[in-house]
Amino acid sequence: MKSRLDQFRATRNALLALVVWTTPALAQTASPATLPAPLELRLADVGRFAVFVDLTSVRWTGRTAKLRVLQVTEGGFKAGAEEYWGGWRHEVIDCDARTIAHAGFGSIRAGGREGPVTGRQGPPAPIPPGGADDAAAKVVCDGWKPFAGVPVATSVEQAVGLARPLIETGAEP
Repeated sequence: MKSRLDQFRATRNALLALVVWTTPALAQTASPATLPAPLELRLADVGRFAVFVDLTSVRWTGRTAKLRVLQVTEGGFKAGAEEYWGGWRHEVIDCDARTIAHAGFGSIRAGGREGPVTGRQGPPAPIPPGGADDAAAKVVCDGWKPFAGVPVATSVEQAVGLARPLIETGAEP
């Protein structure tokens, strides 16, 4: 007796052979070349918060950069009953026009748990001189390297450890 599905038997067998043949390759561990690069967080500004530019996140379109900026809070910062390390600000910086468009924020709780990114990209606004946005723009657009004595952090936890003593003392670049 012949099944109505017999016409698909050759295709099914070819797909099964493909799955059996490729599964071992897919199950291999990732090579070092495919692993995500460690963070490269350059301290740009210290004031009420410490601001680190995530150099690994910078994506260029012409002279406009999309990036993340880590904003670290002072020690013991709480919202409600939870303690926070700070959060990721998502930004779009136009280096030629010297404007910034804020594109969302994701909180980071103490211990490193990240919240979702909330907010939408706002309109570009002129970057006021002397603030955290200006410092981030100088790092991204001009290659400025403030705080020469502070190492580039490779994790959020390391950045928090570097930043909090600077926030307490009010360090300047």
